[in-house]
Amino acid sequence: MDNLSPAPITSLTPELVQRLREQALDVLSYLVKTNSTTTYFKESDVLPQFRAALRLSDGDQLDALDYSASELFEIYHNNVGLSVYEDYLPVISRFFEQPCNKSSVENLMAPGLPLFIAHSSGTSGGAAKYFPKYRHPEHMSRAMAETARLANPQSSNAGKNCITFSLAYRQVVTPLDEDGDIAKHIPVCLLTSGLGRIENRLPVEKDALSATLKVPNYSSPIAVSFISNYKSFLFMHALFALLEPKLETINTVFTTSCRDLCRTIDDHWEDLVHCIETGVIPDIDGIEHVKDNLQRFLQSSPERAEALRRIGKANDNPGWFKQIWPQLRAVLANASGPFATVIPEIRHYIGPDVSVQTLAIASSEAYLAVAYDPRDLNLYKVIGSDDVIEFLPVDEPEESKYLAQSVCPICLARVVPWYADHLVYQWNVETGRKYEVILTTRDGFWRYRLGDVVEIAGFDPCDGQPLIRYIERRNMHIRLANEVTTETQLRDVIDATSDWFGGVSEFCVTADYRQAVSRYAFLVELQGDPGANISAVPAALHGQLQKHNENYLKDSRVGKIGVPCVRVVRPGTFGDFREWKVRTTGAASGQVKVPVVIWRDADRAWLEERVMYDI
Repeated sequence: MDNLSPAPITSLTPELVQRLREQALDVLSYLVKTNSTTTYFKESDVLPQFRAALRLSDGDQLDALDYSASELFEIYHNNVGLSVYEDYLPVISRFFEQPCNKSSVENLMAPGLPLFIAHSSGTSGGAAKYFPKYRHPEHMSRAMAETARLANPQSSNAGKNCITFSLAYRQVVTPLDEDGDIAKHIPVCLLTSGLGRIENRLPVEKDALSATLKVPNYSSPIAVSFISNYKSFLFMHALFALLEPKLETINTVFTTSCRDLCRTIDDHWEDLVHCIETGVIPDIDGIEHVKDNLQRFLQSSPERAEALRRIGKANDNPGWFKQIWPQLRAVLANASGPFATVIPEIRHYIGPDVSVQTLAIASSEAYLAVAYDPRDLNLYKVIGSDDVIEFLPVDEPEESKYLAQSVCPICLARVVPWYADHLVYQWNVETGRKYEVILTTRDGFWRYRLGDVVEIAGFDPCDGQPLIRYIERRNMHIRLANEVTTETQLRDVIDATSDWFGGVSEFCVTADYRQAVSRYAFLVELQGDPGANISAVPAALHGQLQKHNENYLKDSRVGKIGVPCVRVVRPGTFGDFREWKVRTTGAASGQVKVPVVIWRDADRAWLEERVMYDI
């Protein structure tokens, strides 16, 4: 990521168009031929028209049918509609039946049995979703391989990486063969947990052995990854990172988790240095099952403790971490969208010479894109090698005929000319236009609505792949009257008024019905002391909302929406919220996201209990 990528281009050469076309057709052909043998493909209520168009009889293999890649795309495009998670739930639920028989779940979504089942974080108010993840050939796994390489950079100076991934799981699915024996242990976990197990060869049935190991260029032993208590998880990563003077990177997946790690080091400085001096793991919550393994890797180091004491605690000068770790060069964390607000606070800790780098847009469903330019934290390059990625314009009807694909348009215009007026192909997507991402995946999902909205920023001049910026979750908004205020608009409003606050670390928005006229309530955690003009913030927010949203302007002028209230919460509240979610929902440490808009009564009540004062 140290090498700068070439400037994006706004149009493609015929050679790049041809390259994109061939790649897209190859990927689609592989996915259809491979996954047409699966239970979901054969039984799905979403795909009967597709199955009929392919003229597949029971037991037929698609490989045996004579379709060119272009012909196969024609059939796919004209006969596969958009799908949502509920279309897959009846089939995926078979993994959780008791008993779970191998014959019921083998070849369910893709060939074989999954390596693990990724679950969504479930922190946006809905129930968790489950996505079986299968083994694929190398040429269909380039995105995962590239992201894994970037996430764990190799040092030429014996440097270490602090990588805060969790190995926790919700359960282990154990399909039984015809003799009643366990055919496979399949953990149900976060995507990063499952990929961490694959990358480091840590099968769930050997967790007891894994907990005794340490990856050579990791600062923390593997045992830390088995800690479910969020605060203890951060404390132990902080301890082993401080013990290592040659730390080069900190990888926390999200910038919010990095901010929590920074504050853990700051708040527990004396305790951490004492542990390094004595070589004794303290008695803290949630580590009893791995304490002996942690202790094995903590040796007393009075010299390191003395060096840290000479540096001292953080102060008003930026760059404290660079004093602690002179070789520190990068923080690796998703910093786009709602994760951008904490960057100024992280920057204070790491200083100007350490870069913040985002790695990828990845979800439980699939890898979508990898970082394109380390100087731009919200510029990603679409990955076209593993899945079929299509784009649905957000300003068009939500129908499959409006999708933009990486395929040849000529054949479609011939077969269904009326489609030609609506299709926008991947090399013709409009720069600056917003699209919802639609996925057909190697793991058996067909034109699945991801729900993420991106904006096209151009194309990579080397291979023509689109460059995108993450915008927001579709349908993530707040509405009190006729207005619909999106996640992006709320972030823009906070950005425009941040100086009035004195600096916003994190925030979320909910509805406030305590007065006769409903209004927005901004729950805000400040970076430091309140700004001198903080009393004027509600009016400033009101003005910015009126500026960004015409319907908000109209409704507020006629008295349907009141001036927002601002509720300042205690320092550390959002970190505590993540810890509470880990503890009460079984989410993995370091992976909880606080939604921009809060609707769940329990979440709102928890946050409101931590309000210090209203503005």
